[in-house]
Amino acid sequence: MFGPASASERGWRNSPVHRDPDNRRSLWVFKLVLGVAIALVPLAVYLLQTMSYVKTSYAIEDLRGLEARLSDAERRYTIGKAFKESLPAVEQRAGVELGLERPAAARVIVVSAAELDRPAPSAAPSHRLKSR
Repeated sequence: MFGPASASERGWRNSPVHRDPDNRRSLWVFKLVLGVAIALVPLAVYLLQTMSYVKTSYAIEDLRGLEARLSDAERRYTIGKAFKESLPAVEQRAGVELGLERPAAARVIVVSAAELDRPAPSAAPSHRLKSR
């Protein structure tokens, strides 16, 4: 009986087949990648503009909040200033903090607006309170 024939008798070689590089396939892949990149450019531009818009809107909201806080603080300070400048509050602070007392009725001089325009006489006694 005959066994299988050897590779040399058949004329085959046991080596890989050598193929020339196929430039058409690599060119097709390059065109595909380039097309996808060109198609994604408008999307990237849109995303950048959207992110810029969102960032700006957040900054505007932060500034509006700051403006509201500052106007509220200004309102509170204005109210506090008006309270501290009111005559009853000044009189109370003068009595409590400085120890001043209301002068006796005999020592109070009422001056009208018309008298403020005239120069004061030099011989008139001074009605100033003694300071500490």
